[in-house]
Amino acid sequence: MGMSIYDIDDAIIKLVDADTGEIADEEAFDALQMERSQKVENTGCLYKNLVAEAKAMKEEEANLAQRRKAVENKAERIKNLLAYALKGEKFESPKLRCSYRKAKSVQVDDSFVAWAQEHADDLLTFKEPTPNCTAIKAALADGREIEHAEIITNERLQVK
Repeated sequence: MGMSIYDIDDAIIKLVDADTGEIADEEAFDALQMERSQKVENTGCLYKNLVAEAKAMKEEEANLAQRRKAVENKAERIKNLLAYALKGEKFESPKLRCSYRKAKSVQVDDSFVAWAQEHADDLLTFKEPTPNCTAIKAALADGREIEHAEIITNERLQVK
């Protein structure tokens, strides 16, 4: 195995007389200079290759993310088609089971933010006043009466 750049630099320094600055062995000095130049060039080329490889990987990641998003969107459209076809009915076969589960979510109308600013600002988040659905849902579940907000039950299709 060849010498490292550090070893070459040390060897070059040892060939130069510290007091006079003269080179003890010019032939060895020239050979070390050439070896050092080759090492620097090879190291620089390795760096360029690694940067190019990282760039290619980054581009491929972006391509894969775009393809993944397209496949996810297609899957969502197919799921919506299934939900439309089933219209709330269960379906089961040896290869597939479609069922529905109930999911509760909060629905607020356009007047909620104005009402909450006056009566219950704990139900808002404050980047811009927007409903804090988690807090609203908890308050409604605890029996608190809140104008312009209600808990609704949605059915979500599960495909297994």
